[in-house]
Amino acid sequence: MKAISVEPKKAGSARLDDVAEPDPREGSVLVEAIAVGVCGTDIEIADGKYGWAPPGKARLVLGHESLGRVLDPGQSSGLRPGDLVAGIVRRPDPVPCPSCAVGEWDMCRNGLYTERGIKQIDGYMSERWRIEPEYAIKVDPSLGILGVLLEPTTVVTKALEHAIAVGTRACHRRRADRTFGGALREPARAGSPRFGPSRVGAQA
Repeated sequence: MKAISVEPKKAGSARLDDVAEPDPREGSVLVEAIAVGVCGTDIEIADGKYGWAPPGKARLVLGHESLGRVLDPGQSSGLRPGDLVAGIVRRPDPVPCPSCAVGEWDMCRNGLYTERGIKQIDGYMSERWRIEPEYAIKVDPSLGILGVLLEPTTVVTKALEHAIAVGTRACHRRRADRTFGGALREPARAGSPRFGPSRVGAQA
Protein backbone atom coordinates (compact mmCIF):
# COMPACT_ATOMS: atom_id res chain seq x y z
CA MET A 1 0.00 0.00 0.00
CA LYS A 2 1.02 3.67 -0.25
CA ALA A 3 2.08 5.86 2.65
CA ILE A 4 3.83 9.19 3.16
CA SER A 5 6.91 8.85 5.29
CA VAL A 6 9.98 10.79 6.35
CA GLU A 7 13.43 10.08 7.70
CA PRO A 8 13.19 11.94 11.02
CA LYS A 9 15.48 14.93 11.51
CA LYS A 10 16.40 14.94 7.81
CA ALA A 11 14.90 17.85 5.91
CA GLY A 12 13.45 17.11 2.48
CA SER A 13 13.13 13.36 3.10
CA ALA A 14 9.32 13.17 2.82
CA ARG A 15 8.11 10.91 0.03
CA LEU A 16 5.29 8.64 -1.11
CA ASP A 17 6.39 5.11 -0.22
CA ASP A 18 5.34 1.55 -0.93
CA VAL A 19 4.99 -0.05 2.49
CA ALA A 20 3.76 -3.35 3.88
CA GLU A 21 0.16 -3.83 4.95
CA PRO A 22 -0.35 -2.86 8.61
CA ASP A 23 0.78 -5.52 11.05
CA PRO A 24 -2.06 -7.08 13.12
CA ARG A 25 0.13 -6.53 16.16
CA GLU A 26 -0.50 -2.80 15.73
CA GLY A 27 -4.18 -3.31 16.56
CA SER A 28 -7.09 -5.60 15.85
CA VAL A 29 -9.15 -2.92 14.06
CA LEU A 30 -8.32 -2.50 10.36
CA VAL A 31 -9.19 0.93 8.96
CA GLU A 32 -9.27 2.39 5.45
CA ALA A 33 -8.04 5.98 5.39
CA ILE A 34 -10.51 8.61 4.21
CA ALA A 35 -8.70 11.82 5.15
CA VAL A 36 -5.70 13.00 7.12
CA GLY A 37 -4.87 16.47 8.37
CA VAL A 38 -1.61 18.27 7.76
CA CYS A 39 -0.65 20.79 10.43
CA GLY A 40 2.39 22.67 11.66
CA THR A 41 3.67 19.58 13.46
CA ASP A 42 3.80 17.60 10.21
CA ILE A 43 5.54 20.48 8.43
CA GLU A 44 8.17 20.76 11.16
CA ILE A 45 8.81 17.01 11.05
CA ALA A 46 9.13 17.16 7.24
CA ASP A 47 11.56 20.06 7.70
CA GLY A 48 13.73 17.81 9.87
CA LYS A 49 13.18 19.70 13.13
CA TYR A 50 12.13 16.63 15.12
CA GLY A 51 10.35 13.28 14.92
CA TRP A 52 11.32 9.74 15.91
CA ALA A 53 10.99 6.59 13.82
CA PRO A 54 9.60 3.37 15.33
CA PRO A 55 12.26 1.17 16.96
CA GLY A 56 14.23 -0.72 14.32
CA LYS A 57 13.03 1.48 11.45
CA ALA A 58 14.70 4.33 9.60
CA ARG A 59 11.49 6.04 8.48
CA LEU A 60 8.31 7.28 10.13
CA VAL A 61 4.88 7.29 8.48
CA LEU A 62 3.38 10.74 9.07
CA GLY A 63 -0.16 11.68 10.08
CA HIS A 64 -1.82 12.22 13.44
CA GLU A 65 -5.09 13.92 12.42
CA SER A 66 -7.11 11.03 11.01
CA LEU A 67 -10.44 9.90 9.68
CA GLY A 68 -11.05 6.36 8.45
CA ARG A 69 -13.67 3.74 7.74
CA VAL A 70 -13.56 0.44 9.60
CA LEU A 71 -12.91 -2.49 7.27
CA ASP A 72 -12.56 -5.14 9.95
CA PRO A 73 -13.44 -4.45 13.60
CA GLY A 74 -11.65 -7.55 14.79
CA GLN A 75 -12.67 -8.47 18.31
CA SER A 76 -14.12 -5.04 19.07
CA SER A 77 -17.73 -5.20 20.21
CA GLY A 78 -18.26 -1.47 19.84
CA LEU A 79 -17.35 -1.08 16.17
CA ARG A 80 -18.86 -2.38 12.94
CA PRO A 81 -17.63 -2.46 9.33
CA GLY A 82 -18.32 0.91 7.75
CA ASP A 83 -18.11 2.92 10.99
CA LEU A 84 -16.14 6.16 10.81
CA VAL A 85 -13.34 6.47 13.34
CA ALA A 86 -10.56 8.82 14.33
CA GLY A 87 -7.45 7.52 16.03
CA ILE A 88 -6.08 8.77 19.33
CA VAL A 89 -2.54 10.05 18.83
CA ARG A 90 -0.71 9.62 22.12
CA ARG A 91 0.03 6.39 23.98
CA PRO A 92 0.74 6.62 27.71
CA ASP A 93 4.05 6.44 29.47
CA PRO A 94 4.67 2.78 30.37
CA VAL A 95 6.11 3.72 33.78
CA PRO A 96 3.54 5.45 34.23
CA CYS A 97 3.84 8.98 35.52
CA PRO A 98 1.09 10.39 37.79
CA SER A 99 -0.70 12.01 34.85
CA CYS A 100 -0.62 8.92 32.62
CA ALA A 101 -1.81 6.79 35.53
CA VAL A 102 -5.11 8.69 35.59
CA GLY A 103 -5.58 8.84 31.81
CA GLU A 104 -4.14 12.35 31.31
CA TRP A 105 -1.58 11.21 28.72
CA ASP A 106 -1.36 14.64 27.14
CA MET A 107 0.05 15.91 30.44
CA CYS A 108 2.79 13.24 30.69
CA ARG A 109 5.56 14.37 33.03
CA ASN A 110 8.22 11.76 32.22
CA GLY A 111 8.27 12.25 28.46
CA LEU A 112 8.22 8.50 27.81
CA TYR A 113 4.93 8.61 25.88
CA THR A 114 4.76 7.69 22.20
CA GLU A 115 2.66 9.30 19.45
CA ARG A 116 1.28 8.12 16.12
CA GLY A 117 3.03 9.89 13.27
CA ILE A 118 5.31 11.84 15.60
CA LYS A 119 7.20 9.74 18.10
CA GLN A 120 8.10 6.07 17.64
CA ILE A 121 4.78 4.88 16.15
CA ASP A 122 3.81 5.10 12.47
CA GLY A 123 1.02 7.55 11.78
CA TYR A 124 -2.24 7.49 9.86
CA MET A 125 -0.98 8.87 6.51
CA SER A 126 -1.31 5.52 4.73
CA GLU A 127 -4.01 3.83 2.70
CA ARG A 128 -4.85 1.51 5.58
CA TRP A 129 -3.92 1.43 9.23
CA ARG A 130 -4.56 -0.66 12.30
CA ILE A 131 -5.45 0.51 15.75
CA GLU A 132 -6.30 -0.88 19.16
CA PRO A 133 -10.08 -0.67 19.83
CA GLU A 134 -9.60 1.48 22.92
CA TYR A 135 -7.79 4.12 20.86
CA ALA A 136 -10.38 4.27 18.05
CA ILE A 137 -12.97 7.02 18.54
CA LYS A 138 -16.25 6.49 16.71
CA VAL A 139 -17.22 9.54 14.65
CA ASP A 140 -20.80 10.61 13.98
CA PRO A 141 -21.37 9.95 10.25
CA SER A 142 -23.22 13.28 9.93
CA LEU A 143 -19.85 15.02 10.29
CA GLY A 144 -18.60 13.48 7.07
CA ILE A 145 -15.07 14.52 6.17
CA LEU A 146 -15.14 17.14 8.94
CA GLY A 147 -14.50 14.23 11.30
CA VAL A 148 -10.81 14.63 10.48
CA LEU A 149 -10.89 17.75 12.65
CA LEU A 150 -11.73 15.75 15.78
CA GLU A 151 -8.12 15.54 17.00
CA PRO A 152 -7.26 19.26 16.64
CA THR A 153 -10.63 20.13 18.19
CA THR A 154 -9.73 18.14 21.30
CA VAL A 155 -6.49 20.15 21.59
CA VAL A 156 -8.45 23.42 21.57
CA THR A 157 -10.97 22.01 24.05
CA LYS A 158 -8.18 20.96 26.42
CA ALA A 159 -6.62 24.41 26.21
CA LEU A 160 -9.96 26.03 27.08
CA GLU A 161 -10.44 23.67 30.03
CA HIS A 162 -7.04 24.66 31.41
CA ALA A 163 -7.67 28.35 30.81
CA ILE A 164 -10.99 28.14 32.66
CA ALA A 165 -9.39 26.17 35.50
CA VAL A 166 -6.60 28.74 35.88
CA GLY A 167 -9.13 31.58 35.83
CA THR A 168 -11.25 29.84 38.45
CA ARG A 169 -8.26 29.32 40.76
CA ALA A 170 -7.28 32.98 40.36
CA CYS A 171 -10.85 34.03 41.22
CA HIS A 172 -10.83 31.88 44.36
CA ARG A 173 -7.50 33.37 45.40
CA ARG A 174 -8.81 36.91 45.00
CA ARG A 175 -11.92 36.09 47.05
CA ALA A 176 -9.82 34.53 49.81
CA ASP A 177 -7.51 37.51 49.82
CA ARG A 178 -10.42 39.92 50.17
CA THR A 179 -12.03 37.78 52.88
CA PHE A 180 -8.99 37.17 55.07
CA GLY A 181 -6.71 40.06 54.20
CA GLY A 182 -9.03 42.87 53.26
CA ALA A 183 -8.77 44.52 56.66
CA LEU A 184 -5.00 44.69 56.39
CA ARG A 185 -4.40 45.50 52.73
CA GLU A 186 -6.26 46.41 49.60
CA PRO A 187 -7.62 43.57 47.44
CA ALA A 188 -5.06 41.77 45.33
CA ARG A 189 -5.16 42.52 41.62
CA ALA A 190 -4.30 40.26 38.71
CA GLY A 191 -0.81 41.19 37.51
CA SER A 192 0.25 42.54 40.91
CA PRO A 193 3.57 41.31 42.40
CA ARG A 194 1.64 38.86 44.56
CA PHE A 195 0.20 37.07 41.55
CA GLY A 196 2.79 37.89 38.92
CA PRO A 197 1.88 37.93 35.23
CA SER A 198 -1.09 35.94 33.98
CA ARG A 199 -0.27 32.26 33.42
CA VAL A 200 -3.30 31.42 31.31
CA GLY A 201 -1.30 31.27 28.10
CA ALA A 202 1.41 29.14 29.69
CA GLN A 203 -1.10 26.69 31.14
CA ALA A 204 -3.07 26.42 27.90
